[in-house]
Amino acid sequence: MQDYRGNFKRIEFGIQQTPAKSTTNINDFQSSQKLKYDQMSNKPQSQSVNISFVNAPVTAVSKELFTLQIPVKVKQVTDDWNTQLTLKMIMQQSQQAHGYILRIELTDDNNLQFLYILDLTEGEFLTLKNEQSLHVDFATFPMKLADLLQLCINSQRDEKVNFYVCLETKNGESILAVIENNEFKKLTHLSLKLRSATDDVIKAFLANKLAIEKQDNEENKKRNKKLSELLDEKHWELENLKSQNRKLTEDKDSKAQQLLLEEQKKFNDFREQSLSKETNFKRESENEKQFIIEKYDKIVFELQNKYTQLQQINTELSEQRSQLIQSERELKNKLAILQQETLQFQKENQEFRLQNKELDTLKFTQERQLIELRIQKEGFEKLIRDKEDFLNSKQQLVDNEKKQNFILEEQVANQKKQIEKLETRINVMSEEVNKGNQIIEKLENELSKQKEKIKLKNTVVLQQEQTVQQLQDANDLNHKQINELRREKDSFEIRLKDQENMNLDLKNKLAESQKLLESNNQMIQYLNKCLNETKVQAPAQMPGISSLKSQTFSKYTSPIPLQEDRSFRNQSVTNQQNQNNISQISNATISNKFNF
Repeated sequence: MQDYRGNFKRIEFGIQQTPAKSTTNINDFQSSQKLKYDQMSNKPQSQSVNISFVNAPVTAVSKELFTLQIPVKVKQVTDDWNTQLTLKMIMQQSQQAHGYILRIELTDDNNLQFLYILDLTEGEFLTLKNEQSLHVDFATFPMKLADLLQLCINSQRDEKVNFYVCLETKNGESILAVIENNEFKKLTHLSLKLRSATDDVIKAFLANKLAIEKQDNEENKKRNKKLSELLDEKHWELENLKSQNRKLTEDKDSKAQQLLLEEQKKFNDFREQSLSKETNFKRESENEKQFIIEKYDKIVFELQNKYTQLQQINTELSEQRSQLIQSERELKNKLAILQQETLQFQKENQEFRLQNKELDTLKFTQERQLIELRIQKEGFEKLIRDKEDFLNSKQQLVDNEKKQNFILEEQVANQKKQIEKLETRINVMSEEVNKGNQIIEKLENELSKQKEKIKLKNTVVLQQEQTVQQLQDANDLNHKQINELRREKDSFEIRLKDQENMNLDLKNKLAESQKLLESNNQMIQYLNKCLNETKVQAPAQMPGISSLKSQTFSKYTSPIPLQEDRSFRNQSVTNQQNQNNISQISNATISNKFNF
C-alpha cells in the first residue's frame, strides 16, 4: 500500500458542496496534480496536527492508508462534467466500541468547501458486503478499493481498460460508484453513500489545513535561515578563493615571462644549429641525388628487361590459364560422372544391404527348416524303432507258428505212420476177412472214424498254413515299409547335406558380396581422395592431371562386379525357389507317412 499512501491528515466533512469544473485540459491537470503530489511527498509529515471533528466519534489511534488523485465523473440533475478529486482512506480505532472504523474522505483542491465523508464500522461493512455481494473482508477492503481506483486512473492511459469513478448527487444524497463500461453493459463494482460536511466541519478542516500550512511555513523559514547561513559561508570562502586565485595568476605571469625568455634563447641556438645542419644536408643530398639517379637508371633498365620477360611469362600463363580452364571443365564433367557413379554405388550398396537382410532371413528360415528336418528325422527314427519292435514281435509270432506247424507236422507224420500201420493191419485183416465179418465191420467203422479225424486234422493244418502265409505276407509288407522308410531317411539325409552345402555356398557368396561391397567402398574412397588431391594440386601442378586421371580411371572397374552381383541375385532367387519346393515336398511326404 506504499504506492497509494499520501501525506494528508485526517479531516471531517460537513455541508454538501459541488466540485469546481476544470477549465484546463485533463492531461495538463494530471501533470499539475502530479507535480503537486511530488511537492507534497517531499514535505516532511507533521505529527502534531490531529483534529477530531464534530460528527466523528472519539478515536485513540488513526492510521492513514492511502491518498489518491482520481478522475471523477460528477453527475447532477442539471449538468455532468469530469474533474480530479482527492480520495483519502483512514483506519481508526474507536474508544466507544471495540473495533475499527474505516473512514473515506473525498476532497477537491480547487474547491476547499467540497468535503464528503463515509465512516464504515465492521458491522456496516458486513451489511454492505451482503447487499453488494462483495468477496473481500474488512481487512482487505482498502487494498482492493485502491486497486479498483488504480484501474480507473490507468483507464485514461490504456484504451483496453474501461473503468471510471462516478459521483452522483440526487435529492441531497451523494453516491460514489466504481463502474466498468464493457461491451455488454455498465457494471457497478462498488457504490458508497457519502455524507457532506457542515459549516463547522469545513471551518475545522480549513483551520487544520491552515495549521499544517503554518507549520510547513515555519519549517521552510528555518530551512531558509540555515540556507542563508550556508550561503554567507560560501560567499566568504569564494572571496578567499578569489584572492588566492589573484596571487596564483600573478605568479603564473612572472613564471611565464621567464619561460618565454628561456625558450627564445633555446630557439635562437636551435636556429643556428639547424642552419648549419641544413647546409651540410644540402651537400650530402646533392651527392646522394647523383648516386641515386645513376642507381635508378640501372634499375629502370633492369626493370624494362624484366617487363619484357614478364610479358612473355604472362602470355604463357594466359595459355596455361585457358588450358587449366578447359581441364577444370573436364574435371567438373568427370566429377559429375563420378558423383553419378557414387550415387549408383550407394544405391547398389543399399541393394546389397537389402540382399544381406534377405539372405539373413533365408539363413534363419533354412536353420529353422534344418531344425524341423532334424526333428522329423528323430520322429522317423522313432517310427523305425517302433516298426522294428513290431516286426520283432511279428517275427516271434511267426516263430511260434512255425513251432506249432512243426508240432502239427510231427503229429501228421505220426498219423501217417499210424495210417500205414492201419493199412498193414487192413491188409492183414483183408487176408483174415474170411475169419469174421464182425471184425471187418468193426474195422470199417473204426476206419471211417479215423478218416473223419484225419479230415478234421487236414482242415486245421490248411487253416494254420493260411495264417502262416498271411503272417509272411504281413512280414514282407513290413520289410518293404522299413526299406522304403530307410530309403526316405537316406534321401532326407542327402537333402540335408545338400541344404548344408547350399548354406555354405550362400555364406561364401555373402562373404564375397561383403568383400565386393568393401572393395566398392574402398574404390569410392580412393576416387574421392583422388578428386580432392586433384582439386588441391590443380593450381600448382596442373599438367600432371591427365596422368592422374588415367591412373584413377584405369583402376575403376565397376561394371564387372555389378554383373557378378546381378548373377548372384539370380542365383539367390533360384536357390530360394528350390528351397521352397524341397520344403513343400518334404512336408507332403511327412504328412503321407504320418497318415499311413
